[in-house]
Amino acid sequence: MALVLRFATRGCGGASRHPTSLQGPQWSRALFTTPTITAMNNQTAEDYWAKNKRLRRPVSPHMTIYKPQITSMLSLSHRASGLALSGLMSGFSIGMLALPGSYPHYLSLVQSMEFGGVLICGVKFLLAMPFMYHLCNGVRHLVWDLGYGFTLRTLYQTGYFVIGLSLVLSGVVAVM
Repeated sequence: MALVLRFATRGCGGASRHPTSLQGPQWSRALFTTPTITAMNNQTAEDYWAKNKRLRRPVSPHMTIYKPQITSMLSLSHRASGLALSGLMSGFSIGMLALPGSYPHYLSLVQSMEFGGVLICGVKFLLAMPFMYHLCNGVRHLVWDLGYGFTLRTLYQTGYFVIGLSLVLSGVVAVM
């Protein structure tokens, strides 16, 4: 970029001192005498934060002023479920690599504890719910990428459909 600016302001070593698109010496002075953007940003940032602190303004966006809506809650929970699934899968994988026994050993250990069927089904439901929700809401996002479903009515309908379908799919997975 610096080389392009140098050639643009000084010419390309040809006969003309000033290129045809950037006429006059004032242009070359303006390129090299303007203050740096970081210096301008630092000054404005300090003034901005000092003014907001003096006026006791909340940091924007201030979450307490917004009414929770299904669209925002589904967006937040989609991100949270993605992070949680990523963390849990990574933790489980690292844990299985670090533990001395193999997976079948620990599975037989849990089976020997003889938990009740209701407790096991409930735990399976709780484990399946983030997967199914993230899957269903991910398909919803893919439909949005195609350009469909952006009316307010459709957003709410698909939001409730995602919640219902993920509950049903989690129940099906839990009883398997």
